[in-house]
Amino acid sequence: MSDNEELGKALGKVPSGLFILTSQHENNEDAVLVSWVSQCSFHPPTVSVVLAKSRPARVLVEASEAFVLNVLGQESNDLLKRFGKPPKDEPLFEGISVRKGYKDIAILEDSVSFLECELLNQTIVEDHVIYVGKIVGGEVLKGGDPYVHIRKSGFSY
Repeated sequence: MSDNEELGKALGKVPSGLFILTSQHENNEDAVLVSWVSQCSFHPPTVSVVLAKSRPARVLVEASEAFVLNVLGQESNDLLKRFGKPPKDEPLFEGISVRKGYKDIAILEDSVSFLECELLNQTIVEDHVIYVGKIVGGEVLKGGDPYVHIRKSGFSY
């Protein structure tokens, strides 16, 4: 086994959750499955979230300076399937219970909980962008245990 392969296996053991980041600006909305999320401050409460540079949601997050993190639960298979590979010919939230939150961004009512975030900062790191958001609202919805994700390799999703 190569050193790089071993490093990938070790990095893959860093657990993460699974979330649906929703964003909205003007008449455009997006929702994307994300796993690189972490709390990064207590006062004010903040989270960091990472998106690939190629994700269209980035444009909406940056334009609105806001996003919502919908926390997926262990039982959130429908949301995971829907937003892991969203259907191209269907309205984004068709058949999903949604309400509008901070800056009119969608909150997925079948998620465990949600966090409404105001964008504080962003940093480009090669092929991804790290966003830091101050939590301005949120609540537990369905409740239950969050989905914990372990990757086979730290070099792929």
